[in-house]
Amino acid sequence: MLTPDIPAPSTSKLYFLKEVYYGFRPNAPQFTPDDYPDLTDKTAIVTGCNTGIGKYVLELLYQKNCHVIGVVRTSEKGEQAKEDILERNPESKGKIDIIGECDFLDLNKVIKAGKRIGEILDQSDCGALNIVIHNAGLTWLVAPNSAKSSIQGYESMYQTNVLGPQLLQHYIDPYLLKDDDKTLKRLVWVSSAAHFFTPEPYGIYWDDPGFKETSIENRPTGMNLYGQSKTYNIYQAQAWYDKHKEQADKIGCVSVSCYPGNLSTDMSRAWWPPFVTAAKLVVWDGVYGAYSELYGALSPSLTTADSGSYIVPFGEIHDPREDVKAGLTNGIATHIWDFCEEQISEYLP
Repeated sequence: MLTPDIPAPSTSKLYFLKEVYYGFRPNAPQFTPDDYPDLTDKTAIVTGCNTGIGKYVLELLYQKNCHVIGVVRTSEKGEQAKEDILERNPESKGKIDIIGECDFLDLNKVIKAGKRIGEILDQSDCGALNIVIHNAGLTWLVAPNSAKSSIQGYESMYQTNVLGPQLLQHYIDPYLLKDDDKTLKRLVWVSSAAHFFTPEPYGIYWDDPGFKETSIENRPTGMNLYGQSKTYNIYQAQAWYDKHKEQADKIGCVSVSCYPGNLSTDMSRAWWPPFVTAAKLVVWDGVYGAYSELYGALSPSLTTADSGSYIVPFGEIHDPREDVKAGLTNGIATHIWDFCEEQISEYLP
């Protein structure tokens, strides 16, 4: 992908340090379950919800009587998460459907999950689709050396965190964009402060973003690759809104990115045990990450004017890195979205 001829602003090390520090010592959450609305007759889609932050999100939505469609890679683990939540919340009037075998490392499986979502949403007893949270992701802590590629040949985090969600959203759009419930329409793309650890300009490896033509041994570090994928998620939130602005404004659909926080989720299973012990001193329980994501999904303070915003722990809006912020409005976000569209074109509905 050619680097667009669009000058980028300089970046500030001071802002970088400030935001990194904030991730470890964020303000207390001000929008928590007691503030969430009743979600009877509303439907949400949450990816990656059999464990970690996603499981907390699934449970908090279900507690508010929401119909939640959980999209997971492993059906057995998804069904077990569902049973755990149902057992703990017998008073809920909500519903949980699990769609398994959605492995973002194979775009053909994303297609199957997208079609299954449509089948569920087409059922007569299913209400409007109100919320979509692209929570599933592969972290550099699981693939520290970018040790594998996807079925389609892309670097694993790039396909899992970028191409997979963008493809799945195409199957979801006909339902999310319906003019059927203007009281709540939200789209959340889960990002990370790791976007600060990416190359300039604009946080993208422009020569070969998906590293399809780059051997594994010649790829950047896992942290850098993860950071690039999370930069994409910030751009996707803005670009999706720009592409659907007329209809999104009509129905009040807000699209945001979200950095959930530095959390002690199940992803830490891949860490060296002594490091896990030390890390727990400076990270937060996974439920706090759910508070961040559900601020984007539920907070009444957000309007379409906030689309493209970057939410940070535990429910505030900050600016991303200076060049990434500029990329949201100077054409970079759309350029990147369109490039991804080319890569997934043969899989689109």
